Amino acid sequence: MKNISKEFKVGLLVVVAGMLLYLGFNFLKGRDFFSSDNTFYTFYDDIDGLTLSNQVIVNGYAVGRVDGIEMLPNQENKLMITLKIKKDISVKEGSVPMLADGGLLGGKQINLVLGKGKLLESGDTLKGDIELGLTDMIAEKAAPLAKNIDSTALVLKNMLVQYEAMSGSVAEILDNTKMTTASINGILADNRQQLKNITANLAALTSSLKDTEAQFKPVIAKLNTFAESLNELEFAEISKKSNELLAELNKTTQSINNADGTLGKLIHSDSLYQQLNYTVSDLDRLLIDLREHPQRYVHLSVFGKKDKKKEEEEKKEK
Repeated sequence: MKNISKEFKVGLLVVVAGMLLYLGFNFLKGRDFFSSDNTFYTFYDDIDGLTLSNQVIVNGYAVGRVDGIEMLPNQENKLMITLKIKKDISVKEGSVPMLADGGLLGGKQINLVLGKGKLLESGDTLKGDIELGLTDMIAEKAAPLAKNIDSTALVLKNMLVQYEAMSGSVAEILDNTKMTTASINGILADNRQQLKNITANLAALTSSLKDTEAQFKPVIAKLNTFAESLNELEFAEISKKSNELLAELNKTTQSINNADGTLGKLIHSDSLYQQLNYTVSDLDRLLIDLREHPQRYVHLSVFGKKDKKKEEEEKKEK
């Protein structure tokens, strides 16, 4: 050991220090040389400032890092991103690496949304997507607001133009109003005494109407009392007549139901009905015979006619 030169010691120290510096720097960047990671690839058209060693986050927890960025000229300059993810993280089909903002201080990160399909192997490709950042969301929300502000500004501008156009008309209206007010004041001053007289007459008329109203109140009360009495009398008379009519109707109904009188017998007795029917039938036959043989019932003779019995006696004598 005594034969080791100082130069060798210095060189060995430099090498060890360099290795420690390299290992420490990579460790701070998220690389762990003592554990193996799975490798996955994804593609973006624009990575918006994503750099090597940016974190891969799952539900707010760092599970990996960006290990490589490569531009592909043969594929329209798309960017291939290499992701190193811990082996204990199950990356399945349907997982999406979302390019997102790293916070308010800037920077980028990959938010990995885990899928629920079949388990993927190291070296597989994931379909990437871009997550709207805070600035993008503010811009998206501010776009309609800016449009409304522009519309409001245009309306205000039109109102100002119309106000300027109307300012002359408003001044004329104010001048005319002043002149009209002055004329009214002059008319009132010239006719002040007449207005006082009219006001006094109106007051006297109002007082007279009040006195007349007081006089008419007893008359109106008596008329109301008379009308009420008349209504009561008319109602009592109508009620009495209605009761009498109902009583007579009840008697008639009872008489019919008890078979009293002709109408009751006609309803309840078959013999009376049959006699009436026979009578009507005989009368009908008599009328038919009268129409067909009127000479049997009516004898017309200009010179008169002998009695039928006398003719028979004369025939017997002969």
